[in-house]
Amino acid sequence: MLIETVMRNAGRLFIQCINRARQKLHGITRGKQSNSVLIENPLAEASEYYRLWNKARECSYPTVDHYERDCKAAIETAWFHQLALLTQVVIKRSDLCYQHGRLLYATLVQYARKHVRDHLNIVETGTARGFSALCLAKAMHDTRTTGKISTFDLLPHDVKMFWNCVRDADGPRTRANLLQDYSALINRYVVFYQGDTKEELAKMTFPRVNLAFFDSVHSHEHVMTEFSSINGLQETGDIIFFDDYTPELYPGVVKAADEICSTYGYGKKIVIASSQRRYLIAEKQ
Repeated sequence: MLIETVMRNAGRLFIQCINRARQKLHGITRGKQSNSVLIENPLAEASEYYRLWNKARECSYPTVDHYERDCKAAIETAWFHQLALLTQVVIKRSDLCYQHGRLLYATLVQYARKHVRDHLNIVETGTARGFSALCLAKAMHDTRTTGKISTFDLLPHDVKMFWNCVRDADGPRTRANLLQDYSALINRYVVFYQGDTKEELAKMTFPRVNLAFFDSVHSHEHVMTEFSSINGLQETGDIIFFDDYTPELYPGVVKAADEICSTYGYGKKIVIASSQRRYLIAEKQ
């Protein structure tokens, strides 16, 4: 009887979590437009994902190229696109653009070179399939940096589901299984946390946050709450990377990022990859 009660309660908690994630991903909380992660069946054959991938790989991004040259760091191209095929190539209405992975890698490599002996604490909000966390882990591996990437999302890591990705044709799988080819990097650098970032981040006790990547719910209130959890934990030269710093699409993100920079002393570097994708790299002054 006790076991049945525990199982029922666990089931209810999981359903609540999935419902909240569904709300988030479908923009009810004014977050990013859905990438249809929570789906009941595959959205396309694997061949369609490969078609989209090949199209995305042909796009050029001169501003991102320039940023990499400035940082003297560029992620390995084949590794990058292979990861993107698994974790960024999705069926959606807007154009595919996953250049934030290149920017995150270059930013962290440049930072790590200046902090050779430091144990780095990195925070990411909005794990999704794990693309950004792995680009950051790759940067840490390539610079032989020690540290941890704490990544937060409502989506569970060990529950089977369809991910709107090229592997869906083979059936539902956990995120852990989806990323099994990257398990060495994950085991060394990445810790997955499940829950609302507004609640989960507040529970954490980091001595310092060297780099934060904010990419969960794209509202002013949510970004400000996430920032409040790391405010005071950054020193001169530390970084906040804001995804989707695009006024026409995500005015809440832009308003929050500008407010944080002007009020708390961060310099701003804006990188425009396309009309739909702008990024802000903010450095603590």
